Amino acid sequence: MSQNIMSVSWTDHLLQGKGADGQIRTVDALKRRMEVWREELGIDTIYWRQLLTKREGLFNSAPGSEQSEALKTKCTVDWDDFEIVPKLAHELDMNAYLYVSVFDDGRPLPPKEEREISYHNRGHGQHLTWQSSFTINHPEYLVVNRKRDKKQWGVLSLSYPEVRNHLSERFQKLLLGYDFDGLFICLRSQSKPPDFADEFGYNKPIRDEFYRRYRKDIWIEPFGKKQWYDLQGEYLSKFIKQLKTTLNKSGHMLGVGCARGNVIGHPIGNTRLHWRDWATEGFVDHLVINQYSDRCPSMWFDLWPMHRGTGYIQNYITSLNMPTLEDQITLEYGPTIQKTATNLYIARQWDNRSITEESDLIAHPAVDGLVFSSFRYDNSEYINNHEGDWKV
Repeated sequence: MSQNIMSVSWTDHLLQGKGADGQIRTVDALKRRMEVWREELGIDTIYWRQLLTKREGLFNSAPGSEQSEALKTKCTVDWDDFEIVPKLAHELDMNAYLYVSVFDDGRPLPPKEEREISYHNRGHGQHLTWQSSFTINHPEYLVVNRKRDKKQWGVLSLSYPEVRNHLSERFQKLLLGYDFDGLFICLRSQSKPPDFADEFGYNKPIRDEFYRRYRKDIWIEPFGKKQWYDLQGEYLSKFIKQLKTTLNKSGHMLGVGCARGNVIGHPIGNTRLHWRDWATEGFVDHLVINQYSDRCPSMWFDLWPMHRGTGYIQNYITSLNMPTLEDQITLEYGPTIQKTATNLYIARQWDNRSITEESDLIAHPAVDGLVFSSFRYDNSEYINNHEGDWKV
């Protein structure tokens, strides 16, 4: 049996799941589903996504909107998932990783005029937003454009040591006192995409380091884009290395999920993914590729459909400069990953079930397993009839 992973967005289950097991509202329901996932999909690891209402920050709801209270009501349960999930997983000879996001710190509620034409999706991101306490108190750490007069809400610049330290401490604090086997950090973002791929990433630490290396001021002079992409990626790698070093001390494993290819892509930019270094230097235990930010992995509606942007040097939405998945695994990932202790997993949350495709991927010598969506698996009938509006 394959060693596959189940990605569980509990918020989606509680808000939109059908029936006791589709909602996973009780401990008994969770245990039943975990047994089913293990037997039917060969799941041996759970990625348990942090509940939206457990994040530190503030909800902002438009006047007259009842979405905020509805969300809090539906997501209120009488048991601690951080305690129960690892406990049940271990009883079933499974592992449990806590799932967190790096570039998803939310935003303030935009004006009504903007919300009419620009929104995450009509169901839950138009008249209700959430923003982390850290970015409320420190908006100066968000990525900025070249003129430094515009920020990309939700996306922190890892060029600041303060940001790397804060995120590392935030994630460690979540793990403290619980029995998770590891931490899974997802590089997907639900933030509003830039108008063009190279719009953001001009924060002062990046500008200063780029000038030190290449004697070019990225604020006012023409400069080498490839060098800039590489430098931004170095800060991401620095954060991953710092986090892995900290997790080693507490005995936790580290997983990283990202789009496939060599850049982080939509909706952040052309920041280089130095995944080869992550694997060869032992920073990452699980590398999950083929993740997408343009579509919800649970319910498959498009996110920010009116904001796709241009200028990505690799674009999974349009397939620009993207080899087939099989070719990419064989020619790019395999030669590196197979020489390391890193396990390679392929995200399947954005694909319809296909036994043939899944079997072919599992048979590839570089692939250690697949990652599935619990919501899609447990609510397949609902998904097939869903029109794309998430009603809370």
